[in-house]
Amino acid sequence: MLPLAILLPFFALIALGWLLGRGALADARAQTGLRLFVLYAALPAFLFRFVVEAAAPPASALLAPLAYLAATLVSGLIVAGLAPRARRLAAMGSVSANVGYMGLPAIAVSPLGADPAAVGAAIAVLVADVFVVMNANMVLLASGGLRAGLRAVMRAPLVWATAAGLAVRLAALPVPEPLSRLVALLAGGAIPGALISLGAALASGAGALALSPLRPVIAALPGKLLLHPALAWAAVSALGLPPGAASAAVLMAATPTALNHFLIAAAGGADARAAAALCLWTTIGALPTLAGWSAILAQA
Repeated sequence: MLPLAILLPFFALIALGWLLGRGALADARAQTGLRLFVLYAALPAFLFRFVVEAAAPPASALLAPLAYLAATLVSGLIVAGLAPRARRLAAMGSVSANVGYMGLPAIAVSPLGADPAAVGAAIAVLVADVFVVMNANMVLLASGGLRAGLRAVMRAPLVWATAAGLAVRLAALPVPEPLSRLVALLAGGAIPGALISLGAALASGAGALALSPLRPVIAALPGKLLLHPALAWAAVSALGLPPGAASAAVLMAATPTALNHFLIAAAGGADARAAAALCLWTTIGALPTLAGWSAILAQA
């Protein structure tokens, strides 16, 4: 699953990013440069390589997005009922999982990365999260509605990287050696770059003021780290997914609130301070909860 030997370096990189965000990366332009490198180069290369090289998953593993989205819907509705004054912010914060910067990379470097069912499920969940959950965030929290959300999704580099990887794989196209080496070099920067960028963003701007447990955070924090993965576990069990696929879907749901929740909330005029607080506190709380979910799944 995700042993502490894998989780601790992940969170150490986030902590390093937080420290750098209070110093060398405090400049917003430096953070923007790092984030753009990760978003437009390193992470798409990582995902492209992952899709092209992964072994073919069993068909049943591709039910993982259905389980994940069912859990997302139910969890969001429950949390919305617990935070009536900030219903949309709390609900979306409790289901906007950091599947791109944390979930998929963690699964890739863990023992699950050798399981085709887990890899296929993780990629499928990432695609579903980008198209459905991020769009819902845009519709509910940002101006522009569904059309703006769809435009943003279609411009997302991860979407194009996934599509390119699937096209190469389905067409059985050879990847030229120089291109393969370039992709590998870029992909090597994805995990440290993404996690340091996340930590730096949490240390600056609204995130630096987000230490007080605001009401939406109190409602959404257990929803994100406990309820969302618990419902995902129930859904994958009901659908009878293979163990690797089930574990991947649950662990993706157990990741902390994605930074794009804060960015969308800030852009749409929602409570940016509460959104930043939720990103910060779920990231802090994710180390013990991810370890706990990993231990539970290992025994299941």
